[in-house]
Amino acid sequence: MSGLASAPSGYARRTIPNIVAVARREFLWRLRTRTFKFTTVLLVIAGIGLALLPTIFTLIDREGTGERVELVVGDSAPSVDVVTAFNLILNTQDISPIPITSKGDAAPQFTVVASTDLAASRAHVLDGSAVAALALGRSAAGDLTFELYSKDGAIARRTQLIRQAAISIAIQDRLTRAGIPPIDQARLFDPPAFEVLSAEPGARPGPESSLQAASAFLISFGLSIALFMAIILYGQWIAFSVAEEKNSRVMEVVLAAATPFQLLSGKVLGVGALGLAQFLIVLVPTGLAVIFQGQIAALILGGDASSISLPEGLSLPLLGVFLVMFVLGFGLYATLYAGAAALVSRQEDINQIVAPLTLVSVGGYMVATYAGTGLIPIDSPFVIVMSYIPLFSPYLMMTRFGVGAAGPLEVLVAIALLALTVPVALWIAARLYRSGVLMYGQAPTPRLLLRALLAR
Repeated sequence: MSGLASAPSGYARRTIPNIVAVARREFLWRLRTRTFKFTTVLLVIAGIGLALLPTIFTLIDREGTGERVELVVGDSAPSVDVVTAFNLILNTQDISPIPITSKGDAAPQFTVVASTDLAASRAHVLDGSAVAALALGRSAAGDLTFELYSKDGAIARRTQLIRQAAISIAIQDRLTRAGIPPIDQARLFDPPAFEVLSAEPGARPGPESSLQAASAFLISFGLSIALFMAIILYGQWIAFSVAEEKNSRVMEVVLAAATPFQLLSGKVLGVGALGLAQFLIVLVPTGLAVIFQGQIAALILGGDASSISLPEGLSLPLLGVFLVMFVLGFGLYATLYAGAAALVSRQEDINQIVAPLTLVSVGGYMVATYAGTGLIPIDSPFVIVMSYIPLFSPYLMMTRFGVGAAGPLEVLVAIALLALTVPVALWIAARLYRSGVLMYGQAPTPRLLLRALLAR
């Protein structure tokens, strides 16, 4: 460990140089490993792929345009032109995640044609020349009935689109038979003005639509996943590094040149800086793919490029909160991972000793996910209290802020508590580190943990 001061005097002057030396070694050593290079490339590809999923789905849809649906009317005698109606409804539904705005550049998703032979239409479905056959009939009450013959299941996307179109046509048929002109039918289904407001006077306005609410959840959910993966992945890096040094007796030599506090601080800073660098390497191309998604879609699919803007639900304050929570949350868990790993002498025991920390992290992540989806009320006292507990706040407070359930003051309080907890965790981990260097061949138990904390 080059660059570490070894003389016992001048501790305060050597603290920062020693921490920097340890951090530099951890950063450069892991930066050169094949594992880091491979995971970085893999994460960049995965990030860009996820960012461009809407364009990819749209491209797949367009490659399958003109899917043939054969419509067997029979003796149902509908009051509307069902072939024209099905073609119009199926091909104008908002089924593509990215709209193509240029005129004439989107081929029909479905081609609905009339048929007089149900058996022949079903045979066409079997041989692949048609994707579905739809037979119309009349119930005893006079309503239209539909029987769909397809290789798709009941919950398949194509089945659901045809079902929605059938519902619309059945309603039109009922209204027409009731004597309501088509121009009046359109007005009957105009959506009313409907606004969701908070019961609390002066409360912050929430998302204005269900689409905005879903987008806000997906953004905060994605950031929570990124934070969770970072804590688990980089925390494991630190834990295995500590166990490896202890197993090779390198730790005993290093502790003669630097204190446990300096070693732990350097390890956390080094691995944390490398993790943050990897995140930036992944975030930059992924973010560019998200922001320029309209231009990329126009280039691949044709049409007009949409204006450049941040995705719905993503904002600069949310990104700022994520960055702060990433740094502090990782710092808290990383120090505890390092202290726990010092208690074992074999790398095979790492998973056992860090399992409680992993379970706590998973618990916070799962509660944040359930609260974000509404399975747990996000304004319940249980969730609110957990969002201030430092081990859970990186997940819960970010989720609450992302969906509009927490204000800036609440976020600042949670960040302050988290920032105050990191030095305490570092002190605890340093004591475990100092005591654990001399513990070999002992099973990691709660009693061993208590002995290490109380050792003088």
